[in-house]
Amino acid sequence: MHIFFLRHGDASSDSRYDDGERPLTDLGIRQATLVGSLLQRMNVVIDVALSSPLKRAQDTASIVLSNIHNRQIAISELLMSGADPRQLFEHLNKLKVSLVFLVGHEPYLSETISLLISGNRKVEIEMRKCSLALVEISIPIHPGSGILKFLIPVEIIA
Repeated sequence: MHIFFLRHGDASSDSRYDDGERPLTDLGIRQATLVGSLLQRMNVVIDVALSSPLKRAQDTASIVLSNIHNRQIAISELLMSGADPRQLFEHLNKLKVSLVFLVGHEPYLSETISLLISGNRKVEIEMRKCSLALVEISIPIHPGSGILKFLIPVEIIA
């Protein structure tokens, strides 16, 4: 299985928004568009797309996926910071697909990638806003058995 991890794009810090409702800024929209264009150029075909329920993650996922056949996005609490990555692994094991696209938050994403590639959460991974990572792993997922194929900050894509 190939798992794409994407941190949401830059979001508003305006205090009039509740955290879960913060929209993407113009920069965040541009970041998500760049990632979508990259995936389109790579001819990526996503089997399942999951997003955190927070608006900034859902909006990022929608923009990215609009570039590659406008796939359906399932909302998952398993991508919220504080969730147990092992529950996510159990869910992914049941999907029986080749390529999964996940959109979420820090520090959850970097800790989950670390767990997949090392078996613990101690590997220092920096998932800046709209960074895209790809992990290859066999099913069933066993922590420590994944391979980090790449981690691209959005600035490199531009």
